[in-house]
Amino acid sequence: MDQNGTAPAKQAASQEFDVIIVGYGPVGVTAANALARRGWTVAAIDRMEDVYPLPRAVLFDGEIMRLFQEIGLSDTLIEQTEQNLGAEFIDAKGKRIEGFDVPPGTVGAHNWPDGNFFHQPTFERTLRAHAAENAKITTFLGYEAAAPTQTSDSVRIEIVPVDGGATVALTAPYLLAADGASSPIRKARDITFNSLGYDCDWLVVDVLLDKDVELPLIAQQVCDPERIATFVPIVGKRRRWEFRLNEGETREEMLEEDKIHDLLEPWVKRGEATIERAAVYQFHAATADKWRDGRIFLMGDAAHQTPPFLGQGMCAGMRDVANLVWKLDYLKRGLVPEEILDTYHEERDPHAHDLVDHAVAVGKLMDSIADAQVTGNWPENMDAIYGGSRGFPRLHSGVLARGTEEDSGKVFGFLFPQAYVELDGRGERQLDDLYRGNFAVISGKDLSGEISAEHKAFLDRIGAKVLTVPESARRSQQLDLLLAFNEAVIVRPDHYIFSVVNDDHPLAEQLNQLQSHFK
Repeated sequence: MDQNGTAPAKQAASQEFDVIIVGYGPVGVTAANALARRGWTVAAIDRMEDVYPLPRAVLFDGEIMRLFQEIGLSDTLIEQTEQNLGAEFIDAKGKRIEGFDVPPGTVGAHNWPDGNFFHQPTFERTLRAHAAENAKITTFLGYEAAAPTQTSDSVRIEIVPVDGGATVALTAPYLLAADGASSPIRKARDITFNSLGYDCDWLVVDVLLDKDVELPLIAQQVCDPERIATFVPIVGKRRRWEFRLNEGETREEMLEEDKIHDLLEPWVKRGEATIERAAVYQFHAATADKWRDGRIFLMGDAAHQTPPFLGQGMCAGMRDVANLVWKLDYLKRGLVPEEILDTYHEERDPHAHDLVDHAVAVGKLMDSIADAQVTGNWPENMDAIYGGSRGFPRLHSGVLARGTEEDSGKVFGFLFPQAYVELDGRGERQLDDLYRGNFAVISGKDLSGEISAEHKAFLDRIGAKVLTVPESARRSQQLDLLLAFNEAVIVRPDHYIFSVVNDDHPLAEQLNQLQSHFK
């Protein structure tokens, strides 16, 4: 009895898992698939039973397709996508200011198209169907999650059906919070969100074309002083427009059907397209001040939010998955010290921050270009424009060889390319499939005689693959330049380059560097 003479409520019995994932959107379900593939038991929770109905992501890049390749979904998803054929900034009259075009069928360094447009509900249901085939994943859809509690060795969370019912308690060594921009988990852990200074309201409209309408085949940023807008071709008959709200406009008036048709009028007339989905969002630019709180990890929009101008919002969340999953798994297998989990924030935060900052720069540049058509004062710096000089970020620290700022061909911390190869008479295959989920030492000539017995034992213990890929075995050119200048490349499970092997970076030294990150 308590002090009021009431018997205390009986605590719900716990169901135990290897990991709990809160949020079953694209990032959460991808994390579930990736961990279950490695043998983890997964509890996945979402307050919605079905996928989110309003317009969100429409693009993922070649790096993210490699993650889907790892979990066995790339062949299915590529059939559901259409290649991004380019993007441009245009003025109020539709004239290109700057941009780029991609020939159909082009694949990039990842051996997949660099941009893949998709329809998110179809995409998410494919991810969920794949997860449903794995007995390691238990879903709790239509459940509300309470604030988690944690000890030195576990996390506990209680969940209850949204429509009412008995409380269920779940425990696991780790909890991944992929619960969206408003993230109750982030708020419950009192983790601060830091704004990068871009908060604008936009109307996002997805339409389904009812007739053949001549529209651009590439994405456009419309820098019109009357209204800044974005056009995206998406996939099949689907098209998207995004319209920034002007001063004084309200969410309610922008969502009126007549208003939407008026906005679409320059592109599609009434009767030519059906409005499929529409929503007003406030585009945010922000990152969390920490991504790990003990055994709780933020990922996706819970950790970072970006304006959509680069198509990198969902992609950033998928990179979170790729970065964290292998580290958790290596720790569970007893191969690495727990400190490796600190490198999740160390590596991902600067990378995501740079992309958010870039997206903000795109938004501000659209403003400047629109204003310039009235004032004549054109911006001096257009690095952020499509086709501009601002590059893609790399990793600068974390699980990388020491001395990453040395002159090492400037490839440490960048992504390793993927090529088609044919080895051991097994037919043509994508290279990632030969070291899926593991570290790899990839060389253009046989270096096995140069690897000491100690290093061989270490590589075997961590499951690393040693692959010799001579030029004669390559069926595409993505590896040629890198292996022309280096004897070998040591690659992480998420395809980032740990180090290179050359005259300045001997093989034994680099393997010692790798071994220093393990037990």
